[in-house]
Amino acid sequence: FYGSRDSDPGRWYPKNADGTVDKYDDLPKVYWPNLNKDPPFGGKPGDRPALTDAEIDDIVAFLGTLTDADQRGAPAH
Repeated sequence: FYGSRDSDPGRWYPKNADGTVDKYDDLPKVYWPNLNKDPPFGGKPGDRPALTDAEIDDIVAFLGTLTDADQRGAPAH
C-alpha cells in the first residue's frame, strides 16, 4: 500500500462519479497536511513505484519470519 499509495492511487482508493480518484477518502481533509510525504511516499500518479517487486517480496518474506512464539505461555491443561 505505502509503496504505491501516491504513484497508483486508483489501486487503493475509490473513484468519484466523474472518474477521478477519491484519494484519502478515509481521512478528513483537515488532516491531509499530516500525511507523510517523505519517500517512499509523495510520488505522483504514474511515477515508478518506490519499491521494486523484489524489494516487496523481501519485505513480505521478512514479515513472515516474525512471530510471538516466545511470548506464548504454556498450554492450558
